[in-house]
Amino acid sequence: MDLNDPRVLVSPAIAAGGVGRAESLSRFVQRLKPAAAINGTFFDKQSLRPVADIVSEGKLLHFGGMGTGMAFGPEGAVDVVRLPMSRHVDWSEHRSALASGPLLVWDGFAKPRPGGEGFGDPSVFARAAPRSAIGVTGDNRLLLVATIRGTSLSRLARAMRSMGATYAINLDGGSSVGLSYRGRSIVSPRRSLTNVLCVYVKPEGAREKPLPPPQGLDWRSGHPPRPVLSFSAGGIRISAKLPRKWTGAQSVLIEADGQVPAGHRVQVRLDTDTVGETAALPSAIAVNFDGLTSPKHVLWVGLVDGDGKALGGVERIFRVRELTW
Repeated sequence: MDLNDPRVLVSPAIAAGGVGRAESLSRFVQRLKPAAAINGTFFDKQSLRPVADIVSEGKLLHFGGMGTGMAFGPEGAVDVVRLPMSRHVDWSEHRSALASGPLLVWDGFAKPRPGGEGFGDPSVFARAAPRSAIGVTGDNRLLLVATIRGTSLSRLARAMRSMGATYAINLDGGSSVGLSYRGRSIVSPRRSLTNVLCVYVKPEGAREKPLPPPQGLDWRSGHPPRPVLSFSAGGIRISAKLPRKWTGAQSVLIEADGQVPAGHRVQVRLDTDTVGETAALPSAIAVNFDGLTSPKHVLWVGLVDGDGKALGGVERIFRVRELTW
């Protein structure tokens, strides 16, 4: 699937009725009408609850707190995020995301890296099990892969790399493996599924700029997804990209889908102090986080009128010297 095509939209979906329910892949396809669909992340066979994060239309549908996520930004750009165990991450920068694992390919290296992802079921690491995977190439082609015969994680990783994957993630396997294209079942799962990953082809669209190559974000190396806070005020929607760390000199990147009304300005406050403001967007406002003494602080971004009255805004409570999540 060519993610450079602005008509292509990728999003996971959960079974009708919500988390804890299951339905057949054919029913998913009949209900959602995607161009292609593949089974999603692992789930508990008793409770039917997925084990990892699922994000759709900017909303966290289910929190799992494990694995590696493939996340899609509002304009289609792809981030592959190695997640911290049992901790929430801020998906607000992404429109959709599906976490699973173990990781198969990272930055072009075909080597499964299950350590620290939270997978302990021996069946995940079986030497010969039917498997499915998703990957993304350096030129933003999305790969949906399902095997018919059993294979190992190492062999699947090499296969994904041979198909050009810069990043790739293992999905649920065994009886869950299923793949559909244009309404036709390529591989039929032998059980009902709780979640799937769908690819849709929308009506003709336009993209203002080319997609950047996919990037890997790893909490272990201090590069988590950058959080974004958004709000509406003064007839426009304003978004603020926050720093990944609350240390040193950082920038808050502010954008809007329109012009700031005359006489108004966007303001950034750290606790009770105004650290910067602007009427011209997009803009970057510098914030110095050094010298903070209290354990908790508040960063506020909002729209104010000529008298300094706040017309709307959002805040983020944080602890110094910690990652945002």
